[in-house]
Amino acid sequence: MIESICLQTQRCILRPIAAADTETMYRIWSDVEVTEYMVMDPFQSVDQAVAMISLLNNLPASDEGMRWAIEERHSCRAIGTCGFHKASFEHRKAEIGYEIDRAFWGQGLIQEALKALLSHCYRTLNLNRIEALVTKGNHRSAGLLTSLGFRPEGILRDYEWARGRFQDQIIFSFLKREWELCSANNKS
Repeated sequence: MIESICLQTQRCILRPIAAADTETMYRIWSDVEVTEYMVMDPFQSVDQAVAMISLLNNLPASDEGMRWAIEERHSCRAIGTCGFHKASFEHRKAEIGYEIDRAFWGQGLIQEALKALLSHCYRTLNLNRIEALVTKGNHRSAGLLTSLGFRPEGILRDYEWARGRFQDQIIFSFLKREWELCSANNKS
């Protein structure tokens, strides 16, 4: 079973999503700019946020993944989430997902949180392959993944249904050996 642990970075704490985060998460998940490229419609009610938090918090019990609230240390409040899902420990792989409050875009906080997440996946969980799906046109997310070391592998045509139409997804991957090389190069 996947443990619900906390991860820490210089500016963030990754912790389980709490009931106290509901209003904040509703605000983020109802923001049309934040959800523009997500495979869900912007939330219309707080009840949707409650249901999503419950779903995400139940991932570890089924060994499907883990989703953390990203808490900014300075303000001690949740500013987004990140985590992994579709975990296959037999094949040593998982897919990551993330979003952050628009007020914190461009500050490097999501990159910092994802570095901690990747380290946990490779070091603690001994995964070999991390995947990420990016809706075609989401250049901001594609750039973030590329800056971390992910490589695009191709386009999954009409892969997901969102906002009344099928959407293409670009699949990115990052292998443990590539992460180790990037980590070694960053130390020198």
